[in-house]
Amino acid sequence: MKDDDLTPMERAGRDPSYPGGWELAESEGRLEPDDVLGRLARMALSEFGENQDEWPMTFDNDGFVSALTAEGKALDGGISVHVWPNDHPPPHVHILKKSEPDSEYVKINLETADLEGDLPPWADRRQLRKMQKLVRDYHHLFAGWWEKNHGDVVTLLA
Repeated sequence: MKDDDLTPMERAGRDPSYPGGWELAESEGRLEPDDVLGRLARMALSEFGENQDEWPMTFDNDGFVSALTAEGKALDGGISVHVWPNDHPPPHVHILKKSEPDSEYVKINLETADLEGDLPPWADRRQLRKMQKLVRDYHHLFAGWWEKNHGDVVTLLA
């Protein structure tokens, strides 16, 4: 099975940056020298790294990712907008509602302001239009977050 055929959650479960993904990769014979070097580097960063409070993630003493920190902003009404540092293209933001599970988010493409995927049960089309307007109005901020975390310059085409 190719990684392209997996959902983001399934890909994350196979990522050797996390203990479960490391064990799975080891059992499947998928560990590469770069995986081992990366883990060693993360162990060193965990022990000796400077400015750790500015990093987009934290590592444990075994060299595994222990937490991802996102660029984000809380808004009125219990809504927050985030760009995750370890995410995949196309450039997008996640909009979450505090009272709902984190897995039920609205994802809006930063290049087109279109909805990516389905609306969660808590959102309707009227709210989606407001969220799309928010993304257009504050595109410079969200695109800056994406560029900071992913290195890609994002231009709104819509």
